[in-house]
Amino acid sequence: MPVPYPLVLLALALAACSGPPAPSPTQGDLRDEAIERGVVHHNRSGKADKTTILEANGPGVALLDLGRDGDLDVVFSDGVGSLAELVAGPGADLIVYENDGAGRFRRVAGPGLCGWWTGLAVGDLDGDGDADLVAGGFGALRVLLQDSDGTLVPHGDLLAGEPNLRIVPGAPRAPLAPPLWVTSLALLDADRDGALDLYVGCYLELDPLRPPLRELGEGALAVPCSWKGYDVFCGPHGMPPQPDRFYRGLGGGNFRDESARALGGHVASYTLALAPFDLEGDGDLDLYVANDSVANLLLQNDGQGVFTDVAYSAGVALSMDGRGEAGMGVAFGDIDRDGDLDFALTNFSGEPTAVYFGHARGFSNETFRFGLQRESAPLLSWSVHLEDFDADGELELFTANGHVYPQADLVDTGTRYLQPDTLWRLSARGDERRLARVQPTDARSVLASPSGSRGSALGDLDGDGAPDLVIARIDAPAALGMNRFGSGHRLVVRCEGPRASERLADGATARTSADATGARVELVPEGADARVLLRTVATTVGFQSASASELYFGLGPARGYARLTIRWPSGRVEELGAGEAGRRLTVREGRGIVRDEPLR
Repeated sequence: MPVPYPLVLLALALAACSGPPAPSPTQGDLRDEAIERGVVHHNRSGKADKTTILEANGPGVALLDLGRDGDLDVVFSDGVGSLAELVAGPGADLIVYENDGAGRFRRVAGPGLCGWWTGLAVGDLDGDGDADLVAGGFGALRVLLQDSDGTLVPHGDLLAGEPNLRIVPGAPRAPLAPPLWVTSLALLDADRDGALDLYVGCYLELDPLRPPLRELGEGALAVPCSWKGYDVFCGPHGMPPQPDRFYRGLGGGNFRDESARALGGHVASYTLALAPFDLEGDGDLDLYVANDSVANLLLQNDGQGVFTDVAYSAGVALSMDGRGEAGMGVAFGDIDRDGDLDFALTNFSGEPTAVYFGHARGFSNETFRFGLQRESAPLLSWSVHLEDFDADGELELFTANGHVYPQADLVDTGTRYLQPDTLWRLSARGDERRLARVQPTDARSVLASPSGSRGSALGDLDGDGAPDLVIARIDAPAALGMNRFGSGHRLVVRCEGPRASERLADGATARTSADATGARVELVPEGADARVLLRTVATTVGFQSASASELYFGLGPARGYARLTIRWPSGRVEELGAGEAGRRLTVREGRGIVRDEPLR
């Protein structure tokens, strides 16, 4: 268990430091090419004036390979026009777009679900080598398995035995307990048995038949819901939070609710975002839980899938001044290339996006040292990524932005309802911290025009090895931010666990899941910059979304790498030696590189 947060780290975090000159720019952009590439989905999230909080949080998006053709397809969650419309039915289906292999899309039939969908999670649930999906929503939690032709087929309803928590659109509904409101989902193998488990983030209690409108309570005890002097929708404060859930994976896409065992002592906390990662480097996955307006959680795994919150001792529960913030999205990555995972946490307007650096004994808040508080405080940010978009070997920070209150456009709010998405270049060497906001160079850039972005997913859509972005926007068309950055060399690595028929290593007590969730890949570029590039296999990132499972390495001027090491969840460590850039490698545990293809 981590020791208490060191005071020296806190002192460093409090020191506002502008640092040396910002990172030098690389020409390029994230150009929105959604329309010409065939993605014309327009999200629905209730009414334009946002009378209930359900209408404000918006959609997520997932990237996964449907049909095993080697390219990434897109699934959007979607809502309907109002709570009344949801109850009356028929509700919304998931929205599916098929990739032709070159990054052009056509809409295909969805799985036939009916609901108001929010969070999506991707992983190989049945161990057959292809990606499956879990979809959460307002009163819904469904498992979908991919069949042989790439179709997502409903497999299990995880709320089937709890009718009070479900909404069946079109079916009569008595005024029972409020339905379960699922936000973000995380698939992780918590006990390293080779079967993925499911962590379900839940938000708050909302009565679909009698939602609070502009005030909480009744009669003389009613309290108006307001923000900066304006009447707004109610929540989250004043509305009961719902406890998160944990489902043990049984294989075959089946799960069993083990919340009581795995989350003993858990406190319900308005969960919005989740991020699995290995806190102690012991091979099992822990979990960061970003909560709205209350303390965040850092759930340490005992190796058997039982979690204990250590957020306070690790220094990541509250803001630097000891307040709960509106944690909206989380992403992990090794910003300073020291071999420890760092993370970024997005927040509400007036609260900066925070950057935390990982250490052997907790985390240090580096937000002020980067100067990020000045840049990000006016924004309300949701999904987030730490990724090397320009292939220079350093991570950039992307945030998807947009306010929850349409009233933000009124006078004296200090912010706006629609906000441009943002990208910052980060650099950290020793005590130096550098930050530079990337300015759009194209009028169609996702960084150029204000929007209401919510979920986002990262993956190579056109096969060139550069990570692109799919952005789900509330009450608006989705965006495809195609990566047009830089000329640095790239390498893409896809990890696979052993097939079910392959035996474990001698003496092994743990097994890697089929999709290698939790695998840690370290790459050393050839040449002068020998610092390690670290990536981990985890599709859950940002807000209500799932990114591609393959890993993207930017090598800068290096034409190859000197060393590639994979630390598998089973405990096996494989050294793959040197190789060339410009490749897409598929590595299977115990067999090394099983596929080596050139990038387009």
